[in-house]
Amino acid sequence: MSIDRYRRQTLVNEFGEKGQELLARKHAIIIGGGGLGSHSANLLTRIGIGSIDIIDDDIVDITNLHRTSVFSEHDIGKSKALILQEKLRDVNTKVRINGINQKVTLENIWSLVRHADVIIDGTDSISLRLLINDVSIRHNLPWVYSGVNETVGMVMGILPKNTSCFQCIINDIPKPGIQEIPVFGSLPATIAAIQCNEAIKLLLGKQPAGLLIYDVWNQCFDIMDIKRNPYCPACGIKKIDSEKKSRL
Repeated sequence: MSIDRYRRQTLVNEFGEKGQELLARKHAIIIGGGGLGSHSANLLTRIGIGSIDIIDDDIVDITNLHRTSVFSEHDIGKSKALILQEKLRDVNTKVRINGINQKVTLENIWSLVRHADVIIDGTDSISLRLLINDVSIRHNLPWVYSGVNETVGMVMGILPKNTSCFQCIINDIPKPGIQEIPVFGSLPATIAAIQCNEAIKLLLGKQPAGLLIYDVWNQCFDIMDIKRNPYCPACGIKKIDSEKKSRL
Protein backbone atom coordinates (compact mmCIF):
# COMPACT_ATOMS: atom_id res chain seq x y z
CA MET A 1 0.00 0.00 0.00
CA SER A 2 1.29 3.46 -0.91
CA ILE A 3 1.53 5.51 2.28
CA ASP A 4 2.05 8.73 0.33
CA ARG A 5 -1.07 8.18 -1.77
CA TYR A 6 -3.38 8.01 1.25
CA ARG A 7 -1.34 10.12 3.68
CA ARG A 8 -3.94 12.89 4.07
CA GLN A 9 -6.67 10.31 4.57
CA THR A 10 -4.80 8.35 7.24
CA LEU A 11 -4.39 11.59 9.24
CA VAL A 12 -8.15 11.52 9.89
CA ASN A 13 -8.60 10.34 13.49
CA GLU A 14 -11.75 8.34 12.74
CA PHE A 15 -9.96 6.40 10.00
CA GLY A 16 -6.17 6.30 10.42
CA GLU A 17 -3.61 3.85 9.03
CA LYS A 18 -5.46 0.88 10.54
CA GLY A 19 -8.61 1.90 8.69
CA GLN A 20 -6.69 2.19 5.44
CA GLU A 21 -5.10 -1.23 5.88
CA LEU A 22 -8.45 -2.83 6.67
CA LEU A 23 -10.17 -1.14 3.72
CA ALA A 24 -7.48 -2.48 1.37
CA ARG A 25 -8.59 -6.01 2.27
CA LYS A 26 -12.29 -5.44 1.55
CA HIS A 27 -14.39 -6.28 -1.49
CA ALA A 28 -17.37 -4.15 -2.56
CA ILE A 29 -19.96 -5.12 -5.13
CA ILE A 30 -21.78 -2.26 -6.83
CA ILE A 31 -25.05 -3.17 -8.52
CA GLY A 32 -25.77 -0.50 -11.11
CA GLY A 33 -23.21 1.64 -12.94
CA GLY A 34 -25.20 4.80 -13.67
CA GLY A 35 -25.23 8.11 -11.78
CA LEU A 36 -24.99 6.65 -8.28
CA GLY A 37 -22.99 3.52 -9.06
CA SER A 38 -20.35 5.21 -11.21
CA HIS A 39 -19.74 7.92 -8.60
CA SER A 40 -19.50 5.31 -5.82
CA ALA A 41 -17.09 3.19 -7.87
CA ASN A 42 -14.94 6.25 -8.58
CA LEU A 43 -14.82 7.30 -4.92
CA LEU A 44 -14.09 3.85 -3.52
CA THR A 45 -11.33 3.37 -6.10
CA ARG A 46 -9.67 6.63 -5.09
CA ILE A 47 -10.15 6.03 -1.36
CA GLY A 48 -8.34 2.69 -1.68
CA ILE A 49 -10.72 -0.22 -1.22
CA GLY A 50 -9.19 -3.59 -2.09
CA SER A 51 -11.48 -4.67 -4.90
CA ILE A 52 -14.75 -3.77 -6.62
CA ASP A 53 -17.16 -5.62 -8.88
CA ILE A 54 -19.42 -3.32 -10.92
CA ILE A 55 -22.48 -5.13 -12.27
CA ASP A 56 -24.66 -3.54 -14.96
CA ASP A 57 -26.03 -4.81 -18.27
CA ASP A 58 -26.88 -1.33 -19.59
CA ILE A 59 -24.99 0.94 -22.01
CA VAL A 60 -23.99 4.57 -21.60
CA ASP A 61 -26.69 6.90 -22.89
CA ILE A 62 -26.32 10.62 -23.57
CA THR A 63 -28.83 11.25 -20.77
CA ASN A 64 -26.35 9.72 -18.29
CA LEU A 65 -23.71 12.36 -18.89
CA HIS A 66 -25.22 15.22 -16.87
CA ARG A 67 -25.08 13.22 -13.61
CA THR A 68 -21.86 11.21 -13.93
CA SER A 69 -18.18 12.11 -13.68
CA VAL A 70 -16.47 9.12 -15.34
CA PHE A 71 -18.28 8.72 -18.68
CA SER A 72 -17.70 10.97 -21.69
CA GLU A 73 -19.41 11.45 -25.06
CA HIS A 74 -16.98 8.91 -26.53
CA ASP A 75 -18.48 6.23 -24.26
CA ILE A 76 -22.07 6.52 -25.55
CA GLY A 77 -23.35 3.13 -26.66
CA LYS A 78 -20.71 1.17 -24.72
CA SER A 79 -21.14 -1.05 -21.67
CA LYS A 80 -21.26 0.95 -18.43
CA ALA A 81 -19.61 -1.81 -16.42
CA LEU A 82 -16.76 -2.36 -18.87
CA ILE A 83 -16.08 1.36 -19.38
CA LEU A 84 -15.91 1.86 -15.61
CA GLN A 85 -13.52 -1.09 -15.36
CA GLU A 86 -11.27 0.36 -18.06
CA LYS A 87 -11.19 3.91 -16.75
CA LEU A 88 -10.99 3.23 -13.04
CA ARG A 89 -8.15 0.76 -13.41
CA ASP A 90 -6.11 3.73 -14.65
CA VAL A 91 -7.14 5.79 -11.61
CA ASN A 92 -5.73 3.35 -9.06
CA THR A 93 -3.78 0.32 -10.25
CA LYS A 94 -3.71 -1.14 -6.72
CA VAL A 95 -7.49 -1.63 -6.68
CA ARG A 96 -8.82 -4.76 -8.40
CA ILE A 97 -11.76 -3.67 -10.54
CA ASN A 98 -14.00 -6.08 -12.40
CA GLY A 99 -16.78 -4.89 -14.69
CA ILE A 100 -19.57 -7.43 -15.18
CA ASN A 101 -21.87 -6.75 -18.12
CA GLN A 102 -24.75 -8.83 -16.78
CA LYS A 103 -28.31 -8.42 -15.55
CA VAL A 104 -28.91 -9.25 -11.88
CA THR A 105 -31.75 -11.72 -11.41
CA LEU A 106 -33.22 -13.94 -8.72
CA GLU A 107 -31.39 -16.88 -10.27
CA ASN A 108 -27.88 -15.38 -10.36
CA ILE A 109 -27.69 -12.77 -7.57
CA TRP A 110 -26.12 -15.06 -4.98
CA SER A 111 -23.39 -16.20 -7.37
CA LEU A 112 -22.62 -12.54 -8.14
CA VAL A 113 -22.50 -11.23 -4.55
CA ARG A 114 -21.33 -14.24 -2.51
CA HIS A 115 -17.80 -12.86 -2.03
CA ALA A 116 -18.89 -9.33 -1.08
CA ASP A 117 -18.00 -7.61 2.18
CA VAL A 118 -20.59 -4.96 1.32
CA ILE A 119 -23.13 -4.42 -1.46
CA ILE A 120 -23.60 -0.91 -2.85
CA ASP A 121 -26.99 -0.06 -4.35
CA GLY A 122 -26.63 1.87 -7.61
CA THR A 123 -29.96 0.80 -9.04
CA ASP A 124 -33.17 2.69 -9.76
CA SER A 125 -35.45 -0.33 -9.27
CA ILE A 126 -37.52 -1.10 -6.18
CA SER A 127 -37.83 -4.75 -7.22
CA LEU A 128 -34.06 -5.14 -7.57
CA ARG A 129 -33.49 -3.49 -4.20
CA LEU A 130 -35.93 -5.93 -2.62
CA LEU A 131 -33.92 -8.74 -4.22
CA ILE A 132 -30.68 -7.30 -2.77
CA ASN A 133 -32.42 -6.96 0.60
CA ASP A 134 -33.53 -10.60 0.58
CA VAL A 135 -30.08 -12.00 -0.28
CA SER A 136 -28.54 -9.66 2.30
CA ILE A 137 -30.75 -11.00 5.09
CA ARG A 138 -30.49 -14.62 4.00
CA HIS A 139 -26.66 -14.56 3.88
CA ASN A 140 -25.95 -11.85 6.47
CA LEU A 141 -24.38 -9.43 3.95
CA PRO A 142 -24.37 -5.71 4.80
CA TRP A 143 -25.49 -3.33 2.08
CA VAL A 144 -26.13 0.37 1.55
CA TYR A 145 -29.35 1.53 -0.08
CA SER A 146 -29.43 4.82 -1.96
CA GLY A 147 -31.93 6.53 -4.22
CA VAL A 148 -32.43 9.89 -5.91
CA ASN A 149 -35.50 11.72 -7.14
CA GLU A 150 -35.56 15.35 -8.37
CA THR A 151 -33.41 17.16 -5.75
CA VAL A 152 -33.77 14.69 -2.88
CA GLY A 153 -31.62 11.65 -2.13
CA MET A 154 -31.80 8.93 0.51
CA VAL A 155 -29.14 6.62 1.95
CA MET A 156 -29.31 3.88 4.55
CA GLY A 157 -26.70 1.40 5.70
CA ILE A 158 -28.25 -1.98 6.47
CA LEU A 159 -26.84 -4.58 8.84
CA PRO A 160 -29.00 -7.70 8.57
CA LYS A 161 -30.85 -8.58 11.81
CA ASN A 162 -29.30 -5.52 13.48
CA THR A 163 -30.77 -2.48 11.76
CA SER A 164 -34.04 -1.98 9.93
CA CYS A 165 -33.96 -3.42 6.43
CA PHE A 166 -35.13 -1.99 3.11
CA GLN A 167 -38.52 -3.67 3.44
CA CYS A 168 -38.97 -1.91 6.81
CA ILE A 169 -38.63 1.55 5.18
CA ILE A 170 -40.22 0.92 1.81
CA ASN A 171 -43.38 2.85 2.70
CA ASP A 172 -41.24 5.95 3.46
CA ILE A 173 -39.68 5.96 -0.03
CA PRO A 174 -41.42 8.07 -2.70
CA LYS A 175 -42.39 6.10 -5.78
CA PRO A 176 -42.10 8.14 -9.00
CA GLY A 177 -45.30 8.20 -11.00
CA ILE A 178 -43.43 8.47 -14.30
CA GLN A 179 -41.06 6.07 -16.02
CA GLU A 180 -38.14 8.50 -16.39
CA ILE A 181 -37.04 9.68 -12.94
CA PRO A 182 -36.13 13.40 -12.80
CA VAL A 183 -32.69 13.96 -11.25
CA PHE A 184 -30.80 17.21 -10.67
CA GLY A 185 -27.27 16.74 -12.02
CA SER A 186 -25.24 17.30 -8.84
CA LEU A 187 -27.45 15.10 -6.65
CA PRO A 188 -26.01 11.62 -7.47
CA ALA A 189 -22.46 12.75 -6.67
CA THR A 190 -23.59 14.08 -3.29
CA ILE A 191 -25.61 11.01 -2.40
CA ALA A 192 -22.91 8.60 -3.64
CA ALA A 193 -20.39 10.32 -1.35
CA ILE A 194 -22.71 9.83 1.63
CA GLN A 195 -23.33 6.24 0.54
CA CYS A 196 -19.59 5.49 0.35
CA ASN A 197 -19.06 6.94 3.82
CA GLU A 198 -21.74 4.63 5.23
CA ALA A 199 -20.25 1.67 3.34
CA ILE A 200 -16.79 2.35 4.76
CA LYS A 201 -18.24 2.59 8.27
CA LEU A 202 -19.88 -0.81 7.80
CA LEU A 203 -16.59 -2.28 6.54
CA LEU A 204 -14.76 -0.91 9.60
CA GLY A 205 -17.35 -2.42 11.96
CA LYS A 206 -19.09 0.86 12.79
CA GLN A 207 -22.80 1.37 13.21
CA PRO A 208 -24.59 3.09 10.28
CA ALA A 209 -26.31 6.42 10.96
CA GLY A 210 -29.89 5.52 9.97
CA LEU A 211 -31.99 6.72 7.05
CA LEU A 212 -30.23 9.84 5.72
CA ILE A 213 -32.27 12.27 3.62
CA TYR A 214 -30.69 15.21 1.79
CA ASP A 215 -32.27 17.90 -0.39
CA VAL A 216 -29.48 19.33 -2.51
CA TRP A 217 -31.55 22.30 -3.69
CA ASN A 218 -32.84 23.51 -0.34
CA GLN A 219 -29.76 22.33 1.58
CA CYS A 220 -31.82 20.34 4.07
CA PHE A 221 -30.39 17.30 5.83
CA ASP A 222 -32.28 14.91 8.06
CA ILE A 223 -31.58 11.61 9.81
CA MET A 224 -34.36 9.20 10.69
CA ASP A 225 -33.72 6.47 13.25
CA ILE A 226 -36.09 3.81 11.97
CA LYS A 227 -36.48 0.81 14.25
CA ARG A 228 -36.79 -2.73 12.95
CA ASN A 229 -40.35 -3.70 12.29
CA PRO A 230 -41.00 -6.93 14.24
CA TYR A 231 -43.66 -7.83 11.65
CA CYS A 232 -41.49 -6.98 8.61
CA PRO A 233 -42.03 -9.70 5.97
CA ALA A 234 -38.28 -9.73 5.25
CA CYS A 235 -36.44 -9.30 8.56
CA GLY A 236 -39.13 -9.21 11.26
CA ILE A 237 -38.59 -11.16 14.48
CA LYS A 238 -41.95 -12.87 14.04
CA LYS A 239 -40.88 -14.04 10.56
CA ILE A 240 -37.51 -15.32 11.82
CA ASP A 241 -39.15 -17.19 14.69
CA SER A 242 -41.59 -18.90 12.32
CA GLU A 243 -38.72 -19.91 10.01
CA LYS A 244 -36.83 -21.45 12.92
CA LYS A 245 -39.89 -23.46 13.94
CA SER A 246 -40.39 -24.69 10.37
CA ARG A 247 -36.86 -26.11 10.38
CA LEU A 248 -37.46 -28.09 13.60
